[in-house]
Amino acid sequence: MDYLEFWKLRQPPFEMDSDPSFFFESRAHGEALARLLYLVADQGMGMGLLTGEIGAGKTMTLAVLKNRLRRDLYQVSYIRTASLRFSDLLQEINAQLREGTGQSTVPGGDSGNDTYKLLREFETLIDRRIRPLGKHLVIILDEAQLLDNKCMEEVKCLTNLNQDGRRCLTLILAGQPELRENLRLMPQIYQRLGIVFHLLYLNRDELGPYVVHRLAVAGSPRQDVFEDACLDELYAFSGGCPRQVNRVCKLAVDRACLLQKTVVDADMVRLIIADIRKHFG
Repeated sequence: MDYLEFWKLRQPPFEMDSDPSFFFESRAHGEALARLLYLVADQGMGMGLLTGEIGAGKTMTLAVLKNRLRRDLYQVSYIRTASLRFSDLLQEINAQLREGTGQSTVPGGDSGNDTYKLLREFETLIDRRIRPLGKHLVIILDEAQLLDNKCMEEVKCLTNLNQDGRRCLTLILAGQPELRENLRLMPQIYQRLGIVFHLLYLNRDELGPYVVHRLAVAGSPRQDVFEDACLDELYAFSGGCPRQVNRVCKLAVDRACLLQKTVVDADMVRLIIADIRKHFG
């Protein structure tokens, strides 16, 4: 029997994606989202920084932020960065700004990788697609710890468009903890950050509600799929890292289905954790 049918679920509850419908507003995640919304609504801070440990839920939080911004007021350009050059980032931002125009470039903007022409095209797009519509552009660079210092310096210069009295964009940098440390060594950027927030893992008392929340969003009619005794095992292994919690819970509900057990117990969770440690170290 398919485990979704067994548990009476509409969709998988513990996938590793960033579906914003599964967002759990823990104390840390709720504060992170509130600060980012404040940053964007203020429109005058220019730049903000969100860091967090691996698997803490940064990308999920950014997805929820994007979903909550009114489309008539904000244009969001979201980029999951890699080791990209500034010209590559500009090309992607410009491409997202052009969406829906039916144009491959703006007039005079056939820019290739020419940074000067890409900047001119970016400014033209701001003047045609953002300011006349009374919108504010929000640029989100996820995994920004992968950008080198030169690219980061160039990215910062995009916020100079805010200095002519018409504040048109907010830049959000997000990434792993080393991003914050890297930026501390770049005061020309760090001092421009209006909001700085480090996202922590779930607390122990949030773990049970987190698991129940994910099951409920997936359609579960029950809140007792996992025995309470499972939570101590889950927290000891994961430290409250949502990604690790999802990893164990996904295997647990699947295994319980195979065994035709209607409750996930602590012994089952212990076996799954032991198997993960055996093969992954």
